[in-house]
Parts: sequence; C-alpha cells; structure tokens
Amino acid sequence: MSKEITDFYESWTISVKAVDNQCSHFSFNITSPTGYSQHVQMGGITKQRAIERAREMIDLEFFLADEE
Repeated sequence: MSKEITDFYESWTISVKAVDNQCSHFSFNITSPTGYSQHVQMGGITKQRAIERAREMIDLEFFLADEE
C-alpha cells in the first residue's frame, strides 16, 4: 500500500504514506496554511497512529506559538 492519505486538522494538511522504516510502517508530512512543512519518517505503526501523532505535533505548534 503506497497510496497517500490526506487529512485536515486545524487548517493544516496531514499527508500519511505507507513506508516501512525500522519499527514504523507509516511516515507523514504536516503543512501549515502558510506553507511551512515538516516531515516525520517514523510516523507510526498504523495509519491511525500516524494521524494521531501528526495532530499532536500540530497542537504543539499552536502551544509554542502561544508561548511567544
């Protein structure tokens, strides 16, 4: 399964792709509305866990922006 899955969370785009890398089976990219992008090679063992982890990272970006 190499099909990419796209999800949206808090106006950010999450792209999840099946990629076997050590103990992880999925990688993901998160992209902000302004175009800032981050790639996580070892996103999770399941598609759902990769999406959850991506949403956690987006929440962290909001938290850090509020700290400034």
